[in-house]
Amino acid sequence: MTDFASVQKHLTAITSAQTDFAKSSFEANKAYFDKLADAKSPDKFLELTTEYARSAQKTFVTEATKIGELYTAFAKEAFTPFTSNLAHKKLQATWLTGYQQPWTVSF
Repeated sequence: MTDFASVQKHLTAITSAQTDFAKSSFEANKAYFDKLADAKSPDKFLELTTEYARSAQKTFVTEATKIGELYTAFAKEAFTPFTSNLAHKKLQATWLTGYQQPWTVSF
């Protein structure tokens, strides 16, 4: 049986990480547009845009990796009872009949 407290813990961590990323992204966008409003030349505009794009891409990759790892940990823990139960049923069917019959294994 799946431990729902553990599932809730994983989902809370995922939601928190996504919320934190959204907040930091919003703040970075706001700071970028504030700097952009003060730009007086096309060179400064290009410099600010390049700096922002590099920073945004680096932050996105870092946060996406972190959130992906949280989803991976959640999936591994959430589906462990199903996979172990399935393996147990297959082993039981093989032991009872001497070979595995696909129609005797129920999911």
